[in-house]
Amino acid sequence: MRVIVAGAGKLGRRIADIIKEKHTVIVIEQDEARSKYIEDLLGVRVVTGDANDPNRLTDAGVDQADVMVACTGDDEDNLVICMLSKFEFKVPKVIGAVRNPKNQWLYNRSWGVDVAIDSAQIVAQLIEEEASLRDIVTLLKLREGEVTVTELTVSATSNIAGKLANSIELPEHCIIAAILRGTDILVPSANVTIETGDELLFIAHTDAAERLPELVE
Repeated sequence: MRVIVAGAGKLGRRIADIIKEKHTVIVIEQDEARSKYIEDLLGVRVVTGDANDPNRLTDAGVDQADVMVACTGDDEDNLVICMLSKFEFKVPKVIGAVRNPKNQWLYNRSWGVDVAIDSAQIVAQLIEEEASLRDIVTLLKLREGEVTVTELTVSATSNIAGKLANSIELPEHCIIAAILRGTDILVPSANVTIETGDELLFIAHTDAAERLPELVE
């Protein structure tokens, strides 16, 4: 597929690096020095300019894109990119990265966002639509931006560290989809204990997602 990644910060670089072997990746980056660095580092095409500018999106071939990933460091910019990509250029799948959890409620269909997300690895999986995340992808498509996938790391002071996964009281409309422990992916079953350093993947309604950081910190 043809995937455009708007923003070459840490998140954008990780996404591009993960998917470049299987897909055509074009990165849009405003900073000229960073553009050159990313082009040399990853070996992908980089368009220098503001992804909020329809002309720069056109230069990147947005009219032929299968996926747009808006992951600049600014939520307002990401939302504008999503809106332009979906409504102006009719990109089939638009993924928006949420930087500030308080803005998650804005990441919905009315802004052209199909999926709101904050993890590079999950973004890559959503693009790939691999079998391991098939149910998650289906759910996200059905909810059209009302559901987010959030990745949070359990801190040493978290109240859930040491508890069984199925005993944790979660906000309404929220579930733990998976537990990442090192290179292992664990199902949150009755015999799995949450440990400090575990990365928890939550599927949650946007309202519930705002309450998740206080759960694991």
